[in-house]
Amino acid sequence: MEFVVGATPQVGLPPKHSAGNGGFVEAKVLNVRPPRRKKQRLPDENDRRQANAPKDPLGGRVMVLLVPEGYNIPRDIASGKYRTFLRFAPRRR
Repeated sequence: MEFVVGATPQVGLPPKHSAGNGGFVEAKVLNVRPPRRKKQRLPDENDRRQANAPKDPLGGRVMVLLVPEGYNIPRDIASGKYRTFLRFAPRRR
């Protein structure tokens, strides 16, 4: 037998949360790859990187992250006004 105390959640849109509260955001790692290498050929029309873009550090790694609660990420995160810190913790089972 199962007893549930309290009310059921209301049906509808999820509650709005404020973005960029300065707290921790949990993310899932989708991909990790080495940094981009120096171009060995002439640029063509498919290149997305500009000529004056900063180069990736040789010892760096590029990570693609999925943040399930996207409302915790500031809308202007790509502006470069924020610093991002990563902390790795083992998953508890």
